[in-house]
Amino acid sequence: MKMMKKLAALVMALALMVTAGAAMAAVVEPDDTDIEHFAGLTVNATVGAYDENSKTFKVTLYDFDRYDIDDVERAQVGDILLADGRLFKITEKTENPSGEILFKTEDGYEIYFEQVGEGLEARLMDDDRMLMHAFAVLDLPLADGAVYEDNSDPDLEKAVTYTGLDEILKIKKEKEETSIGFDFYSTVINLNSNLEIERIHQNYDVAQ
Repeated sequence: MKMMKKLAALVMALALMVTAGAAMAAVVEPDDTDIEHFAGLTVNATVGAYDENSKTFKVTLYDFDRYDIDDVERAQVGDILLADGRLFKITEKTENPSGEILFKTEDGYEIYFEQVGEGLEARLMDDDRMLMHAFAVLDLPLADGAVYEDNSDPDLEKAVTYTGLDEILKIKKEKEETSIGFDFYSTVINLNSNLEIERIHQNYDVAQ
């Protein structure tokens, strides 16, 4: 009798494990970053706080979310998408006439995928913003003669340029008080061979 009870309990436990496994949603994740070396890199970045002692900025580097085509094509309603550093539950999946796949998510976002090279990159439908994820946080100094190019005003024909640490700190503070600061969606930095920031370039972003 005890043996029968143990057997029944084992069967029930196995059934619960199978049920739980079947209920688990698949997760669509971006591939690892293709970036191998920081020296000479041009990359989207958030340029954060400046440390007077080390004379470095706290810089978070971002890369585009790139996906394996098969992973996106296999995704189903109820699955989870990891994009822009967040989790989205897929509530609807469609494909437009040009072949781009669109996910509608539980929290109201619409994310579509376009082919770039051998993979797919993700964008938000409402503002066409590329989705990215952070891959490194570094403390980086400015190079001698470093410049900040402000191209965030769509009414200006060319960027306004600021040179040197003092000018860059001044405009950075102003941007943080009135707008989004040196945020990765709109900001790209260039690193030289010594991993110093030699250029900060900022474009217009819808969040401004």
